[in-house]
Amino acid sequence: MARDASRHHHPSPRGACIDDKYPLSSMQAPLLSTLITMQKGESMRIKVGMVVAKRERPALSELEKYLPNDWADVFLFPETYFLSEQLSDVCALVKRHRKWLITSMEDHREPGKIYQTGVVIDPGGCLIGEHRKTVLTDWEKEHSIQPGDSIQMIETGLGPIGLAVCYEIWFPEVARLYALQGAKILFNPIGTGMYYERQVEQWTTLARARAIENGMFVFGCSHDVDTIPIAFAYSPTGECLVFSREVNRLIRVVIDLEQTYETMSFTDRTPHLYQQICA
Repeated sequence: MARDASRHHHPSPRGACIDDKYPLSSMQAPLLSTLITMQKGESMRIKVGMVVAKRERPALSELEKYLPNDWADVFLFPETYFLSEQLSDVCALVKRHRKWLITSMEDHREPGKIYQTGVVIDPGGCLIGEHRKTVLTDWEKEHSIQPGDSIQMIETGLGPIGLAVCYEIWFPEVARLYALQGAKILFNPIGTGMYYERQVEQWTTLARARAIENGMFVFGCSHDVDTIPIAFAYSPTGECLVFSREVNRLIRVVIDLEQTYETMSFTDRTPHLYQQICA
């Protein structure tokens, strides 16, 4: 859902970084346990914290509340969690706590246009990847939100990941493109919660399907507004690692990227028969 776009435009460059001299390979203490184990070639265990956030609270206060939590290395916040005018402040806060942040912002950086942009900010406060939402709802179209025009996997110190912003999880092509590019984790920041029980069932069923059909982990969480707030995580085999509803809190789960899963083989695909899908 879009917010008031009549605020002053303060451009922030793509790839914004609080400290460009802060490479992941030379991070100072406290080092993330995830990155330590990945550099040693040991178990690639990642501690993910999904925050079902209250939209009416100032965004930075919610970040200040949860980012100091040492339990999680990576935090997922809902869709349009902050405005692009706040990007520098958000990056500074992420750097202060040395955590990964994955969320979505209402993006006014391009004059005269509004995008819903998923962002990945590393522990150095650098915006290392972003994805403009490509599939828009009728409400977003009516409110002049612009669609993105590309779906590109994001390389991170956590491994290759994909961002399916809210409604994009309903379209299998989005997740499949990420998987074909090598993404092992798909993050789904969701706007409002679910409006009725059937939508809860539909959304989680589709998220589970995206995990199974692409052999990837799938995480998602929504805002806590006047709807049914949810958070979920599925393994590459479709196992439900965690599911939560109707709470405003941090939901935690640990995954191991080196664990082997028996999943479908992309070599069994017959893409020459799929041309009509893109017609």
